[in-house]
Amino acid sequence: MSSAVLPGPAARRTGGRAGKRLAAMASPLVQAIVVTLLVMVITFFLIRTLLGDPAVVLIGGNTGASPQRIAALRAELGLDKPLPAQFLDYVAGLLHGDLGNSFQHPTTTVASVVVNGAGVTFALVGVVLLISCVVGIGVGLLAAGGDWPVFDNIIRVFSLIGLAAPGALIGLVLILTAALGGRLFPAGGWGSGYPDNFQYLILPAVTVSFWLTPIILRAVRERAGEVLHEPFAESAAARGMSRTRLMLRHVAPNCAGPVLAIIGVSLSYLISGAVIVEIVYGLPGIGRAMTTAVGSLDFPVIQGIVLLTGAVVVVLNLIIEIATRVIDPRAAR
Repeated sequence: MSSAVLPGPAARRTGGRAGKRLAAMASPLVQAIVVTLLVMVITFFLIRTLLGDPAVVLIGGNTGASPQRIAALRAELGLDKPLPAQFLDYVAGLLHGDLGNSFQHPTTTVASVVVNGAGVTFALVGVVLLISCVVGIGVGLLAAGGDWPVFDNIIRVFSLIGLAAPGALIGLVLILTAALGGRLFPAGGWGSGYPDNFQYLILPAVTVSFWLTPIILRAVRERAGEVLHEPFAESAAARGMSRTRLMLRHVAPNCAGPVLAIIGVSLSYLISGAVIVEIVYGLPGIGRAMTTAVGSLDFPVIQGIVLLTGAVVVVLNLIIEIATRVIDPRAAR
């Protein structure tokens, strides 16, 4: 008669640690799903409660339209139903991958409007992150690894300017200097396709990165200074390791966690800042689509833009949080 073999203490500890890691990874996923659902529900009811009647706006406001005509248009748009019934119809459409059609342009799908605008906005955000990470991490490591008081003061001044100055003001200054004065980049507008369109993204991306770069720079500098005073870094320097190799091999990897955390926290502000800068530079992104949709009370387009941007922010935060916990297991505790 065979007897069952019970796992030893080491196996039980290993299984327990694996279970904790799995639970730590599952928790952000559950939070992401809950937040996305809340964004969808709150947006749906909020815009229908606060923004007014799209039928009146589409007909032309106070132009003498009869109540019967307004009622017919409301029925055509599905706005004559109770709010819970409208919400259930909206959810049913989402489950089938249908965001609906624009109120203002009934033959245009919301998906096409949102995707076209989101492509420009997310391309801008990607360039902003690239510039901010390269400059912020590079200058932060350089400032932490050297002893240059004048350089430190210059960094502080530029950091304060970047954090304090409004994005619209920085955009106007760059247009006057780099575009109209120096003719280095286009002052605004949009091209016919990539890669030519990247030249239209440079000045807007620099404008938005003026805010994010100082935050990354200061975090990297602070973390790098702490790492340089840890025993393993001091012993590596005592063994004769060059300063450059020490910064790249030991210090830079330890700065990845704070940088990822900053990006995760800043994503929503980054997208909203990009939307404002798009208007300054005339980019055909989410900012233009949202402005047009709000002006015409185009509920489906507003919902589609908010849902997409909210879902993107939630998913990227989820990826960043999981990556942070993989890089630093202490973050999962």
